[in-house]
Amino acid sequence: MNTLKTIVWLFPIIFMLHDFEEIILVEAWKKKYKKELQNTTMKKVPFSDFRSAASFSIGVVIEFFIFSALPLFACLFNWYFLWFGLFFGFTFHLVIHCKMSLQFKHYVPGVATSIPFLPICIYLLWISAKMISFTTVQLILSCVTGTIMMLLIVAFLHKYMDSFAGFIKKMEH
Repeated sequence: MNTLKTIVWLFPIIFMLHDFEEIILVEAWKKKYKKELQNTTMKKVPFSDFRSAASFSIGVVIEFFIFSALPLFACLFNWYFLWFGLFFGFTFHLVIHCKMSLQFKHYVPGVATSIPFLPICIYLLWISAKMISFTTVQLILSCVTGTIMMLLIVAFLHKYMDSFAGFIKKMEH
């Protein structure tokens, strides 16, 4: 069971390493690819709601608290349903970064960490599923629930990105 607990605690670490790439590079990337971003035919323009690294970081820290509370909850109560599902949702998120980069035909922040983390996360999910011994139904429900929760968390944080930017602006004065 110690191996599972170690795997569970890798989620917030992998998440932060991935999001550090985004936090550090998005502003410079948006400047470098300004023309391409304006002319893209992509339905969802990458980082279109990005205001600043500081406001983006507020969203990341909220996610980090959630993704750090999950392993604690999972390990304390020996209940891995939500952890597994959200880790699956995060892994799916890495696929989206790769897809965005292919569609945009240029680097997109997050893809450099998505490429090596994707096979690692898939392997960790596979090993974890074997250790947790989910039934097929439990596995599917966990993945669907976690992916929906991940989408809701991201949608909520993106909705409040302007509020986060406003909060930062108030702190400047």
